[in-house]
Amino acid sequence: MTDLEKPAPSKLNLEQFMSKLRTATSHIPRLFVELSVVFIGVYLAFLLTDYQEELEKRDIRIKFYESLIVELSSVVKHLDEESGNMLWHLSAVEEIVKGNRPKIPARPLHYSIPGLVLSAAFDSRNFESLNTDTINNIVILTPAMESLKRKIDTFNDLLVSLLAAQQSNENCCYNARSQLLDDYAWYPKLVVEMHELDLQIRRTIIESAIPDLQKLKES
Repeated sequence: MTDLEKPAPSKLNLEQFMSKLRTATSHIPRLFVELSVVFIGVYLAFLLTDYQEELEKRDIRIKFYESLIVELSSVVKHLDEESGNMLWHLSAVEEIVKGNRPKIPARPLHYSIPGLVLSAAFDSRNFESLNTDTINNIVILTPAMESLKRKIDTFNDLLVSLLAAQQSNENCCYNARSQLLDDYAWYPKLVVEMHELDLQIRRTIIESAIPDLQKLKES
């Protein structure tokens, strides 16, 4: 082949460039598919992780709701167990109001509700799991239960001295008109206040708190 028949260097380079370009562009669809697969895989992995975390959070919330329901139910059960002693004192107060001289029952009251789960409701992680109605119930219940405990403690302390005086003289607590002496005026007052708190706590738990928690648990 003569020098005239050889292809020009510029034409040869152009053909080589176009050949390489065609080879490179032929891989683009495959690369696009591979990148898409990787992207979708990473995206699905994130979705799965988020889903698993949400399931875990839901399990924790449900267990928290169940614990609250159990504790609130135990509060009602405890109040039921103490209702017998409370009725004795309510009957005595009723007789005092009528102007009679009842013997004060030697029946101290008991309060053994720890309220640990209820207190834990105000932990930031648990608080986020509660709706407005449930928060309102807890806001009502917590001070009411604390107040009941304080009143019962005070009542039991004062009852000791009253019973000691009554044991030495059955008429020690009343004046000539069968009225309770001022020193013992705390007795009917505390009995009525504790009874009202008892009713308030029961009503809030049975009619509001537990039904709201059941709805949260099932939602």
